[in-house]
Amino acid sequence: MKLGIIRRFLPSTSYSILNADGDDLDEKSDPEYSVVQVNGHIDDQTTTDVQILDPDNNNSETTREICCNSCGPLDCIDHRLRHLFAAWGRIVARHPWPILLLPILVTIGLSVGFRYVTMETNQEKIYTPQNGKAKTERKIVDDLFSSVSWEDHATPARLTELGRYIQIIFTTDDDQNVLISALLDKASDVHQMVLDHITISGNVSYRYENLCIKWHDSCLANTVLTLYEDNEDYFTDNNISYPYSFLPDGNVGFLGAELGDVELWMEDEIETQFSPVKSAKTFRLLYYLKSEGEFDEINSKFESFVIKRVRKMSADWEDVNVVTFTSRTPDDEVKAATYEMIVLFPIAAALLLIFTVGSCMTKDPVRSKPWLAIAALVSTLLAMLSALGVMFFVGVPFVDMVVAMPFIIIGRGLDDAFIMLAAWRQTDTNLPVERRMSLTLADSVMSITATTVTDTLAFTVGSISSFVSIRTFCVYTGLAVVFDYIYQITFFAACMVFSGRREAAGRHCFTMKRIQKPYAIVATKRDEVTDFVSKMDKQPDNTTKSYGQEDHAFMTFFRNYFGPFILNPCIKVVVMFIYLGYIGVAIWGCSMVEQGLTEQDLVRQGSEASKFLDLKYKYFKTYEPAVSLVIKTEQNYWEAETQEIIERTLSKLEEDKHFHDSSMTISWLHEYKRFLELVGISNITKDLFMSILREQFLLIPAFEPFQLDIVFDETNTSIKSSRYFVLGKDLFTSDDEKAMMLKARQVAKDCEFDAIAYSPAFIYFDQFVAVIPTTVQNMVIAIGSILCVSFLLIPSATCCVCVTISVVSILVGVIGYMTFWNVNLHSVSLLALILSVGFSVDYTIHITSAYVSARGRRRDRVIRALYSVGMPIIQGSLSTMFAIFICAFSSHYGIRVFFKSLTLVNLFGIAHGLVFLPVILSVLGPSQ
Repeated sequence: MKLGIIRRFLPSTSYSILNADGDDLDEKSDPEYSVVQVNGHIDDQTTTDVQILDPDNNNSETTREICCNSCGPLDCIDHRLRHLFAAWGRIVARHPWPILLLPILVTIGLSVGFRYVTMETNQEKIYTPQNGKAKTERKIVDDLFSSVSWEDHATPARLTELGRYIQIIFTTDDDQNVLISALLDKASDVHQMVLDHITISGNVSYRYENLCIKWHDSCLANTVLTLYEDNEDYFTDNNISYPYSFLPDGNVGFLGAELGDVELWMEDEIETQFSPVKSAKTFRLLYYLKSEGEFDEINSKFESFVIKRVRKMSADWEDVNVVTFTSRTPDDEVKAATYEMIVLFPIAAALLLIFTVGSCMTKDPVRSKPWLAIAALVSTLLAMLSALGVMFFVGVPFVDMVVAMPFIIIGRGLDDAFIMLAAWRQTDTNLPVERRMSLTLADSVMSITATTVTDTLAFTVGSISSFVSIRTFCVYTGLAVVFDYIYQITFFAACMVFSGRREAAGRHCFTMKRIQKPYAIVATKRDEVTDFVSKMDKQPDNTTKSYGQEDHAFMTFFRNYFGPFILNPCIKVVVMFIYLGYIGVAIWGCSMVEQGLTEQDLVRQGSEASKFLDLKYKYFKTYEPAVSLVIKTEQNYWEAETQEIIERTLSKLEEDKHFHDSSMTISWLHEYKRFLELVGISNITKDLFMSILREQFLLIPAFEPFQLDIVFDETNTSIKSSRYFVLGKDLFTSDDEKAMMLKARQVAKDCEFDAIAYSPAFIYFDQFVAVIPTTVQNMVIAIGSILCVSFLLIPSATCCVCVTISVVSILVGVIGYMTFWNVNLHSVSLLALILSVGFSVDYTIHITSAYVSARGRRRDRVIRALYSVGMPIIQGSLSTMFAIFICAFSSHYGIRVFFKSLTLVNLFGIAHGLVFLPVILSVLGPSQ
């Protein structure tokens, strides 16, 4: 009697037997071997592995594979991939050493790229849209007013970018008045230190007066100290006013940017431009420095010295708090946060090592796999090093968000390893290692391939983002995912071979001493095999443990308890109501999502920079930013109609709640008209208009700054372009900032002249406009790609749709519930959503692939799927949580956003993969 043991099943009753070379064998051409026993019928599966015993020699075994003669449109790829990886498993089992060593050698070679590492810390480049409208408008403004020598002849409102600067804020412990001699004397000492410090670069010495931005050969002054140093009694005599105050020389100084939380002596509660000041709770010193050419590096050193010196001076001051912020502070914060996460990584790795080793241990010291747990961790580390080496070598800069990549890849890599280990456990322990390895890769290939392809597609979509932070992170992480996949089926697979040989030899997992007899390679007695076949015939479904199969306690829990429990009709109803509640709250959260990445989000929590920005947004957002309305083309400014159009356009902004009224507007045309009225000139001609403007008006000291707002043609007879400034008001939230920018741009667009509205702050505000379209675009493309890949790799249209709907459901949940966790929608959270796409696919594809691979009724297939992948899903989720757990303690906002989003996607992914989706498949899934 010839016996064949069917281990897996075919989608068609038409099959053939292939020999080891892939040649077709049937009973007629090779009568020595045949299949005489098939367990029941042959159904949903791709490759059937058959043990065939030679009838003339019971001790010899020839292993054949049965493959479909025909494939359906959705299962051909599945069939061929399984067949391919089954063959690859045999190769790995036969030649483990070279396959183990090759990834190590490749990683060592690619690590040469670390010599070329570069780091990008410029937050404008990283976190603002690369093609943002404000960046285009800044170039237009720079080109139009290129004749202006900004750093030798400028005012703060007219700077098109902030460049180099130093800001110092003074407060008291109990929020008392800062306009007192005790505090102002200390501020004067700090100011004098800034003026006196000498910076040496090369053989040249520089003082502040050589490094500052100037107006009329003098550094831009701090108005409050100018008033105080001129007359200390000036404040007590109530001579200081707000937001404007008269200076001792008769000029007017602006205090709106220097004093915060000002209390006024207001008569009849009427506030004017020169309202007398009673007290103020904060005081700010501002220093604007040159940033062009060699001055950029020199002033970077100057900033660093000033910060260190101020901290030293203020260390012993009682009741006075001093916080500083410079143009290099954001870059320093990025570097500090990066180093912080590098230090935390070993802690995360240690936690993962403990968890992974523990999850691979059983009561049986032979079948425990602690070394495979370590190998899985090493495999992900090799993948990360390889990806980093390639990126560094090709010159892709390292940005701060990439520091989260190792935590992500470790969690994801361990998930694949757990899937492979689960497949190994389901193989017959009586089979030789080569056959077990072949079956393991054939079983796990669809899950790990599908998740790798979908994750890579998600990161590919992110790599075309307009945000450099997203694009760079996705390129780094996407490449690491590819390397991780390659190393899983090479390095880790080779390690599995050695572990399998140890198990087959009955050796202890730690001591390597033989403590059991070696497992039988094949059944040697015909009645034992016959008995096995008869037992298989009696099994009503494939949820029962197979002959010689290595079970884990968690696997049997999912098969015997959890699966039957959630498939109870009453429990199904409860599950559906829970899901409706979940998705309802998620949609509610999505409706309340806010946008924007604030300045506070880009510095470390609790740092001096964070304290400074908190004070800035609390006290100094009433009179900023200055927004310029730029008329780009030549106009007839001497005509009343032209003047009316400009005044009307400015009025639209002045009447908006996000702008101050006309009393704070800077308009050369308005002041020039008043000047002409004072001198009694009306009905002016073009020539007279231009002559008085150039030869009289712009030469008056009070009006000289307007020279920076007018660009004359080559003949000085026409105005090629001009600009006007309105002042932002009370922009305390990102919604206020976005609304102000959009209002300014709309007014400029509606202007009858060719005009634009620009402010350096718009560079950062542009993210508010770009983030929602970018999010929608990335999510739609990613989900569409997932649907296409699912159709190719999962041989069931129903399951493909279920995967896609589950991914959408998880993403909606992540976005909605992140709102309740105080996470706005911005470039960092968009990056987290791209990660969520990949992780949510992992959970759903694992369960659907296992469902498709199972046989029997829907209920039986769901239980079999939970039995097969329930444990690795839990292991993968927990490994990810252990990997990112340390991120919860990061002072970097972006890293904490990763922790929050991945925590949510893990919780929702498990809920969908192990509860919601199994219930849906038990009702709507494809039948046997």
